[in-house]
Amino acid sequence: MNVWNCIINKDGKLISTPSSTMESTASRAVALGYFDGIHMGHQKIFSTMLEQAKKYKIRAAVQTFENPPASKSQKNLITTYPERCRLISHMGIDDLFALPFNERVKRMSPETFMEVCLKGWMHARVIVVGRDYHFGKDRQGDVKTLKAWGEKNGITVVSVDPINCEGRRVSSSWVRELIASGDVDMAEKLLDHPTAFSGIVEKGQQLGRKLGFPTANIRIPEQKMIPKFGVYASAYLFEGKMYPGITNIGMRPTVNKEDTVPLTETMILDGHYQLYGTTGTVMLLKFLRPETQFTSVDELQAQMTKDQEAAREYHRSRQIPVRFEGYV
Repeated sequence: MNVWNCIINKDGKLISTPSSTMESTASRAVALGYFDGIHMGHQKIFSTMLEQAKKYKIRAAVQTFENPPASKSQKNLITTYPERCRLISHMGIDDLFALPFNERVKRMSPETFMEVCLKGWMHARVIVVGRDYHFGKDRQGDVKTLKAWGEKNGITVVSVDPINCEGRRVSSSWVRELIASGDVDMAEKLLDHPTAFSGIVEKGQQLGRKLGFPTANIRIPEQKMIPKFGVYASAYLFEGKMYPGITNIGMRPTVNKEDTVPLTETMILDGHYQLYGTTGTVMLLKFLRPETQFTSVDELQAQMTKDQEAAREYHRSRQIPVRFEGYV
């Protein structure tokens, strides 16, 4: 997948990073949106766009933003920009167009976005969007705007209806609600992949190792939303291989006296591995219990043994394979 980054200079001209002259002028079917999480509704937009690309024998493309638009929190993301890129790359997409959401882009009129970005940069022949898609300064542009412009320029605009699950429209907002409440298994259903985060394993107090529960400690990336504090059955992805695990997220109130930043501690259930300084990915599968402050370390150790067994039972009973394409 080619990733096309761009800047818009002081004259309002768009300067891009094309891979080749041929690819820079190729016609495309383009899916437009921010696509935080790449949930089922987003995947429907992508599949529709891929069908259009195949129909017209043109390249398949996705447009997104490198950083969150003003309507989205800078610290409430389901997926960071690199994570979105990796997930999208596994969907048969030829090109990813990434705009920076800066003041110049923020002030861009719908007309400028259509002429400069869609027509001049992406060479869109087909545009695919969700039914409630808005764009341009103050979100003035919508599907009606796109279709009227498309008719004048010979560009087909296809709007995709949302997907409903259990009587509710699937949305990134709903997924965030689920993650915040610890309902990561329902979030996985809507995303078709687990709630996950990656990072470098830090060397902590090593209390878990002393108690017989060695863990890989990873900080949640700053832009990502923090799941509900507590213990989760999890999977740990390391060097392309997935291991069943158990993860604690929170402040560790029984033993932590200094750290003010939430930490994730993941124990691989079978085997011991030297992970310090390596990069791993934690995938949350099932919330087991909320974070608790125990009266003693012995009480904590006893509960950790129970948590391990609960996590093992979950992994034994899980019938759906954990999808990790896009995280490697």
